[in-house]
Amino acid sequence: MPWRTRAVPVVFATRWRDKMLRFAGLAFLRLAGIMLMASFAGAMLMRVAPGFASDDQELNSGLSAQSIQAIRQARLADTNIPRFYAQYLAALVKGDLGTSRSLNQPVKDLLRERLPVTLFNLAFALAVGWLLGLALAVAAQTLRWPVLNFLANGLSGTFISTPAAALALLFLLLRLPPALAAALLVFPKIYRYTQNLLEQSSEMPHVLTARAKGAGPVRVLAWHIAPIALPQLIALIGVSISIGIGVLLPIEVVSDVAGIGQLAWQAAQSRDLPLLINLTMIVTFVTVCATLISDAAQRGFTRSAA
Repeated sequence: MPWRTRAVPVVFATRWRDKMLRFAGLAFLRLAGIMLMASFAGAMLMRVAPGFASDDQELNSGLSAQSIQAIRQARLADTNIPRFYAQYLAALVKGDLGTSRSLNQPVKDLLRERLPVTLFNLAFALAVGWLLGLALAVAAQTLRWPVLNFLANGLSGTFISTPAAALALLFLLLRLPPALAAALLVFPKIYRYTQNLLEQSSEMPHVLTARAKGAGPVRVLAWHIAPIALPQLIALIGVSISIGIGVLLPIEVVSDVAGIGQLAWQAAQSRDLPLLINLTMIVTFVTVCATLISDAAQRGFTRSAA
């Protein structure tokens, strides 16, 4: 019955397609829900912050009474957060991100200028942090030199306890790239997690058996430890992106880098709600997308290995 033989791959392909569509739909709903909740929560926090109804432009002695009154009326229009948020979502559907109150520019133009700078610095910080963390963890696992372990643990302990603003100020004084400071703050998380993961994997029975049979440290790492550790390292990618964003934004503020970190600081200082809500959306989108992609990759790798 050849028709049944041909029908089996079709059935599996249909099931796989339906499962992927279901996963993509749930991921989209999760992403949209988290973005909406995060942006609304950010708007509410800004609303209850002290001095929300005030504006620095009111201190300008060159403005007339009518101009000051217009500024106050524009600020009072944002006090009703549910109504403001509904208007923002209606404009967002049409592709309108609003206008920055403090910078008097379209938010879309500001993001077009600042977002590539932050994304480039983030990519650089993650690449250097992962390269340094993996290299030291693998070297410590294969070589097992006490001096190397002591130096690597001391280096990671130093940077894991260093505030991002303090390290950014030091790099600013030394005229070093700010993205390198972010990389050194990402590195300890990668190194410590990878080192613990490799240590736990190296104690598994099949790894001990391979060593007892005379397999070298490089072969044991490549063929017996890495396949076990790889799915969890893939999941760490999404977490590292969140860590990178968290340390990069204050570094951009201290180093005066023209990225979204500096933009967010200016928006918070001036209570610029239209700008701040869009920045919250972008940070949430990048973080949640990275987590979803890493989770999907981890599941796919685990199923293929099984």
